[in-house]
Amino acid sequence: MRSHQSQNKIYKTLSGRIISYYGVEKGSSIYSNNKNEGITLDEFFELLLKSWVKESAYPSAQNDPQFNLANDPTYGQCAITAMFVNKLFGGEIRKIRVSGNGTHYFNVINGQIIDLTRDQFDLYNIPLNYSTGVNVPLEYCGKNPDTKARYDILKKNVQKYIKA
Repeated sequence: MRSHQSQNKIYKTLSGRIISYYGVEKGSSIYSNNKNEGITLDEFFELLLKSWVKESAYPSAQNDPQFNLANDPTYGQCAITAMFVNKLFGGEIRKIRVSGNGTHYFNVINGQIIDLTRDQFDLYNIPLNYSTGVNVPLEYCGKNPDTKARYDILKKNVQKYIKA
């Protein structure tokens, strides 16, 4: 179990592997801005575990022969997840450079780093340096048509579970 694993809740991937997110110790106390949905960050993470699909992943992740949604559901889902967290919970979206010159998106809410897709790096022991993060406007993340389409897929999937 990772040091940032919640003491109260254990999350699992479809393959049964234990998964968590960075900032989980604050997840039960961070509530969505939409009073009608009124969900915590922990509850939202549970919805995401059911809602991330291959089609919502970044194109290079979709095309990766190693892609395994059941074991690594966060792979390629960072930008759209950070957008969704920002819309529901507020805060900031930040971007960092990662190994191989790629980028990774995460959130900062009330001064707390929240990274619901951190597991894709933890799984392969790839370090992340959040201190180098730069703020990225929500509009920037959604201006790419592919990112917008993938966000819409994720949103539709999450809404199915919220309505249920």
